[in-house]
Amino acid sequence: MVPPGGPRVLPAYAALARYQTNSPDLDPRLRLLVTQLAAERSRCRWCIDRGRHLWREAQLPIDALDGLARYETSALFSNRERAALRFTDAVTRYSEANGGMPLESLMRARQHLSEPEIAAVTGLVAAQHFFNPITGAMGADVAPWGAPVGSSLRNLWL
Repeated sequence: MVPPGGPRVLPAYAALARYQTNSPDLDPRLRLLVTQLAAERSRCRWCIDRGRHLWREAQLPIDALDGLARYETSALFSNRERAALRFTDAVTRYSEANGGMPLESLMRARQHLSEPEIAAVTGLVAAQHFFNPITGAMGADVAPWGAPVGSSLRNLWL
């Protein structure tokens, strides 16, 4: 069942998703890595699938995407990428952390990222956690509409 007003809100919702994914402050690979890790941490199936689609569309090596869960120890990621991914994890778990986000992850991020890049990472992670619960509540999720992969409804944001 689609909530009242759901379809009328979807174009604005899609525009917000496109705005968030086109941040000029991060290079495309780093933006996709951060977004994908945040999607996986939020367990948003649609977001994870969308991230994989965007990764393939960008023609980036799939082994890096598959190794994302092991970013701390994997040679597939640079120190800069690891710092951004650690910070992504810290922002993702902010609400679970006793006393807020650990300062160490921010200090490490500042060794490798500029302040605008840190702000961009924060915005991308926050967006993933916004879209996960809101997508289903608005009736835009795949399950309520029964939209198969590849349908125009499922690919509204792409």
